[in-house]
Amino acid sequence: MRKPVITPKASRSRSRFHLSGPILALIVTTVLAAALSARASLVLECGFGSLHQKAGTLFHGKCLERKEVVDGKPLPYTEYTFEVIQAVKGCKDRQGKVMKTITIRHAGTTKGRPRTDGLVEVPLRFGVPEYKVGEEVVLFLTRESRLGLCAPVGLSQGKFSVVRKDRKLFVKNPKGRTLFQTVDTASFKELARDEEKALTSGEKLIELRCFLSLCSKLTAR
Repeated sequence: MRKPVITPKASRSRSRFHLSGPILALIVTTVLAAALSARASLVLECGFGSLHQKAGTLFHGKCLERKEVVDGKPLPYTEYTFEVIQAVKGCKDRQGKVMKTITIRHAGTTKGRPRTDGLVEVPLRFGVPEYKVGEEVVLFLTRESRLGLCAPVGLSQGKFSVVRKDRKLFVKNPKGRTLFQTVDTASFKELARDEEKALTSGEKLIELRCFLSLCSKLTAR
């Protein structure tokens, strides 16, 4: 009887590709950045009512400090500290007192992260508005995410620059009449004459005092 011939199994060569920590982190960050950028490009139009409803924090403030953290985890971010000049919504500490300053973090930086080989990575930008030290704004900010980040509601739509004209302070209103188009006057409490005019006139500049009053009266209701 012939002995069976045993053919040895062909050995399988397995090629393994390992990603180092920095490379993997860069890939994850880049993919997340692309996803956020795509989301930013699909931002819906927001009227005054939507801005107010979606805002977790709303205040008039002055930027005191700006710091870019290019090696932030998991995303590079820019940290801003604001003096709270007038609080409207979400500006209280755990004891219920209105905070004198607020520190927020927005995703993205204008500078790239330096690498060990001497090169500098391309900065990640997410379409989030930026602020200069000394700039005054009225901000409608989203609630803070699990990553500790926030942004103006509707990105640039939630940032209202404050300017001075004829010794008075005004808020820039790029939307004009459409800002208040979808909000009913009945949603406000006890409107003054100048506030009613601001809702219907479509002016590109609204007196700051009047604008903040509208914000507060919508909150009250």
